[in-house]
Amino acid sequence: MSLIETIACVVIVGTLATSMVGMMRGSARVTAISMGHEGVSAQGRKALRFVSGRLRDISNSGQSITSVRSSDVVVSDGLNTRRIRFEVRRAPDGVNRSLVMVDPLLGETVCLESSVRSFAMNEIVVDGRLAGIQLSMQLQASADRAAELRPDHRTAELTTVLCLSPQL
Repeated sequence: MSLIETIACVVIVGTLATSMVGMMRGSARVTAISMGHEGVSAQGRKALRFVSGRLRDISNSGQSITSVRSSDVVVSDGLNTRRIRFEVRRAPDGVNRSLVMVDPLLGETVCLESSVRSFAMNEIVVDGRLAGIQLSMQLQASADRAAELRPDHRTAELTTVLCLSPQL
């Protein structure tokens, strides 16, 4: 009789533990969504922060950004110039699109996977000098991901401005 009671007790405790873990995971996910840490806008903010950081590192490393076009940045170290391209490419699934930074010196870096619709950069010129870069991005969640998100987290249009240190 005690063996059967022990097995029943283990089954009951296991069932309760399993449901508690599922409930806690769901609660953590709802919290992340409500705080804006999930969805395409959160992904876009991370990507823009990453791209801005990379461009700021280039500007602060003794190299100068000489010009910006819609998806290219021309960098000069005084002797050599190189063009860093930002491309929107088909993701490995063949449906969605990713933002890829192509630097001839450092190779390719994926900045954001699977939700990019468009990416553009514009120069901010003050007194004839390049003072900053405006980065704009449009995002749309993939079909499988969109079903999990609230409607306002499925698409996003983001813009940020990167201020460059003065080039002397």
